[in-house]
Amino acid sequence: MSIKLHSPSGQGRTHKILVAAKLANLQLELIDTQILQKNFQDLQNKFPFGKVPVLETQEGNIFESNAILRYIARHSQGLYGKTLYQQGLVDQWLDVTINELETDVVTSALQVLGHIPIMSTQYKTSLNQISHTLTIVDNQLSKSKYISGDSLTIADIALAQVITFAFTLLFGESQRNKYQNLLKWLNEINSLPQWREEFGRSRFPKTAFQQSDVTEDKDKKEKKENKQEQPKQKEQKEQPKQKEQPKQKEQPKQKEQPKQKEQPKQEEEDDAPKKKEANPLDLLPPSTFNIDDYKRIFFAEKDIQKNIDTLFATIDLNGWSLWLIKYNKSENEGKQLILTNNLMKGFINQRLDQNFRKYAFAIHGVYGDEPNLQLRGAWLWRGNEVPKEWKDHVAYDYHEFIKVDVNNAAQKQLFIDYWVKQEEDVSEVEGLKARSLMYFR
Repeated sequence: MSIKLHSPSGQGRTHKILVAAKLANLQLELIDTQILQKNFQDLQNKFPFGKVPVLETQEGNIFESNAILRYIARHSQGLYGKTLYQQGLVDQWLDVTINELETDVVTSALQVLGHIPIMSTQYKTSLNQISHTLTIVDNQLSKSKYISGDSLTIADIALAQVITFAFTLLFGESQRNKYQNLLKWLNEINSLPQWREEFGRSRFPKTAFQQSDVTEDKDKKEKKENKQEQPKQKEQKEQPKQKEQPKQKEQPKQKEQPKQKEQPKQEEEDDAPKKKEANPLDLLPPSTFNIDDYKRIFFAEKDIQKNIDTLFATIDLNGWSLWLIKYNKSENEGKQLILTNNLMKGFINQRLDQNFRKYAFAIHGVYGDEPNLQLRGAWLWRGNEVPKEWKDHVAYDYHEFIKVDVNNAAQKQLFIDYWVKQEEDVSEVEGLKARSLMYFR
């Protein structure tokens, strides 16, 4: 009987176990086990807590990912530490990873990915705790090559998995650069052939996600409005008293009032130029094509084919251009629909400047089948070059931009296919089935 790992493919905990197994030269058979409502009862009957990962051995089952790591490490020389003291340090850092880091990282990441509502206060508290822990880790790595000494252990694999996840979703370049010892260590772990086989190449964003809590923002607005209303109410109460005073005493006060009213206007005029900067797309020569008119036609017309006919009949290709965009995913991406869909929405709804909607329209989606899903789309935007909004995107370097030549029959047809084939789980483009589609409008 072979050793079987029951765990979801594409999950970080699954990958860290497989990395450890490769380092220990231990053969594991991965049984892709997703926890779904329809199979939860079966999992609960088979495994004590109805959770995965679970390692199925000849002697019995082992659950909890770090317990599985320890089991695997004991099959190798040094992966669990070379001395009893180092084994104690390995256990110590495995516990630190779970208790001091993973919970805050996962909670914050779930908010970024949209799985749970954003809570700004909790998010900031978690980031502070993560930063505090990373400072301690960075200090430790200034004393030794690896987290528990001079040799690689499962503690490094477990810790690197969580930190890589944090650096991918939660930390920008300037924040990561605070931990130079940690970055050097992480780069070495991420470069291991066994790591690359499972996780692929690590990709970290230049800037971190900016989060804001809707509820807290509403409360702040209400407080501001209440503060603004209070002086108005006082003025209203004072007005009757002013009317009761003799007219001769009111006249000199009325002369002073215009000066008081002019001051805030002057301040507003001084501040106005600082708020908005001209978009380069606004400086382009006027165009006969109106994107807002086309959007209204697009959603009012039920016949999608007529929409594409209208587009090619009215578009001004001197002032506007058509594009095909493809995302060059890493080996670890595109394995699960829900994660790939969240990745797409994060790229489009969170990482792309939303003011760009005034100058663009697109149909973008997830295509293909698990575990090889693709992110692709057809775009229409102002100008004939890739705009600043896309060039500033954190994942710009990992996207392929193809400008459509309408005189090229193949390119034009491919654009049309993305534009008109919009039935999820039915329509196919380039041999890939449309799984999850969204508009950028």
